[in-house]
Amino acid sequence: MLPVRTRLTLAYTLALLIALGLFSANVLWQQGRIGLRRVDRELDALTATLTNVIRGELAEGLNEAEAAEESRNLVTAPGRAVAIVDARGAALAERWNGLNLPADARVTDARRVTTVETPSGAWRVHATPETFAGGPLTLVVASPLTDARREQREAQEAMLVGIPIILLLATGGGIYLATLSTRPIAEALRVQRQFTADASHELRTPVSVVRATAEVTLSRDHRHESEYREALTIVGGQAKRLGHLVESMLVLARADAGAYPLRPVDLYLDEVVAECRRAVDVLAAERGVTIRAADSPEIPFHGDEDLLRQLVLNVLQNAVQHAPAGGSVDIDVRRDADAVTVRVSDTGPGIPEADRQRIFDRFVQLDPSRRGQGTGLGLPIARWIAEAHHGTLVLERSGPDGTTFCVSLPT
Repeated sequence: MLPVRTRLTLAYTLALLIALGLFSANVLWQQGRIGLRRVDRELDALTATLTNVIRGELAEGLNEAEAAEESRNLVTAPGRAVAIVDARGAALAERWNGLNLPADARVTDARRVTTVETPSGAWRVHATPETFAGGPLTLVVASPLTDARREQREAQEAMLVGIPIILLLATGGGIYLATLSTRPIAEALRVQRQFTADASHELRTPVSVVRATAEVTLSRDHRHESEYREALTIVGGQAKRLGHLVESMLVLARADAGAYPLRPVDLYLDEVVAECRRAVDVLAAERGVTIRAADSPEIPFHGDEDLLRQLVLNVLQNAVQHAPAGGSVDIDVRRDADAVTVRVSDTGPGIPEADRQRIFDRFVQLDPSRRGQGTGLGLPIARWIAEAHHGTLVLERSGPDGTTFCVSLPT
């Protein structure tokens, strides 16, 4: 099967070729009609002039034959054919100028406009019956279509030259555009494959632990109660971790699909931060970490309360887990003219320069000692929540004395 880029280019080129073909056919058809209308206007004007001259000659007392001869001589139309035919079909006067007109076209009792193909080329013929004082006459005028056909051929030649050039340029542009359009698709597929592979790896670990624990526990018929309790404790912990992982993956999957609607309400962001701090105090106490928060005034905000709480919790938990025992985590909430900023700083060892671009990647855990404690999805989810509120989450500073993350939410 052809690559997506090649198929897109071929489809684009084929569509353009069809459009150019239809456009060219329409242009040639319209040009032919315009050329015929121009010739018809000239022949109508020639017929009107010839009619007026004949009427004038008849008014001077000449008979039909004499008036026809005199009118043919007076009306000069270079390259045009002129004939005056009586009611019996006999030509009273004629000047064909190379036109070999069929006999049935010279006599008619109704106005007739036709195109006649002759060995010398195509002619446009007007046969117009008129009634004069001496009786009815048919005025036949004709003009060669040489100029109109030449203009049409020149336009056709220009299109035959121009269309391949346009197609060549369009194909090159199509390849370029197809490359640009498929690049995000390819990147999305790569991210999806990477996400699937990472998720499979992360899911495999707790499942393997649960299965191995169950198999070992059930391998003997009789065990002490303490052994069963220990096994169930392991299974419960892994199940809890597995539940957190699946929940986080569903949040990110729905976010990527644009199917996670925000439910904004009026709230006080300082209260949300205070609630998150109290929730993380237990984890901080277990690790011997102190959480300090500066006093802040009431900060009204309009946003999704559940998601904002998850944002602050994720950043706080990340800071507490990376702070050493005896260290601290500082929270600073401020409102500026156009945004609310939440800064979370820890006293951990900092993030190496080479890893600072990876901290917001999914399933990334830079500290090997924390493998199995987290999911590596906290910061990616926090960044998505900030961006969903048209804000940002950035690594503001990191060094040997600690790391600072900054959440900025426009008001």
